[in-house]
Amino acid sequence: MPMSRTELESALRTLRLSGMSAAIEARALHVASHEMSFLEAFSRLVQDELDRRSTRLQDRKYALSGLTERRTLAELDWSYNPRLPRRDILELATCKFIEDREDAILLGPPGTAKSHVAKAIALLAVERGHRVLYREAHELIEDVTEARELGRSGSSGRSYGASSC
Repeated sequence: MPMSRTELESALRTLRLSGMSAAIEARALHVASHEMSFLEAFSRLVQDELDRRSTRLQDRKYALSGLTERRTLAELDWSYNPRLPRRDILELATCKFIEDREDAILLGPPGTAKSHVAKAIALLAVERGHRVLYREAHELIEDVTEARELGRSGSSGRSYGASSC
């Protein structure tokens, strides 16, 4: 015996298929109005679920990253500091250094866009599925000092991204 819409939505929530649950009514309307076949609608329903999960995972990674704002390189005023090493920054934006397990350190006097660049690269890394922990340099030093005092240095397995102020 077929389930009612309410039972179906309840079953989808029980199965933790919130993306499907949220989109099922719209997909059912597409089939009923002959805009798409059942198989096409079901395929899109599965894609709705995959999209929801991907978005939620990315949101969780962003929330855990320590980033407080979503800065991008597109927002960077390159003319503000013409001495910015544009090629090097764009190379860092590929996140290849992360995959190669290398470090990147941004050095320079205050007001030279180091924090903006670091936050933009950290955001790109999150968007590409990497775990990120962003800390300002003074926060990182405090965290490392506290970990050493508590005997936890090196035990967390965390990688830190830092920017000087």
